[in-house]
Amino acid sequence: MSVKVELEKLLEVSSGYGTTPMLLTTDADGRPRASAVAVAWDGEVATVRAGHRSVANAAERPLVSLLWPAPPGERFALLVDGEVEQVRPDDVPDDATGRAAKPGGFVVVRATGGILHVVARPHS
Repeated sequence: MSVKVELEKLLEVSSGYGTTPMLLTTDADGRPRASAVAVAWDGEVATVRAGHRSVANAAERPLVSLLWPAPPGERFALLVDGEVEQVRPDDVPDDATGRAAKPGGFVVVRATGGILHVVARPHS
């Protein structure tokens, strides 16, 4: 069972979760990737702080989702689908060893839909 969340309510609903949000992207071979992130909302647009692989995936494949797992003892997880509007990789130079650094960055996502999804159901 799912309950639609109006886009203008995403900030209010997501702020009530005590769980770390996850950015869901897709690798080049089609495998899903989930990474813990930080999210800041401005209306229907989320600015997401993410790692280097998630930023690269979002730049190449702009359909992404955000997932707030259900808090312990709660029934609903929050899922938000969106489209990447912009990626801003960190500008980090090579580290002292001469290897290329693995910077993260920001992914700007415009929400296109949101649902509360039941994750726990009583057994009959």
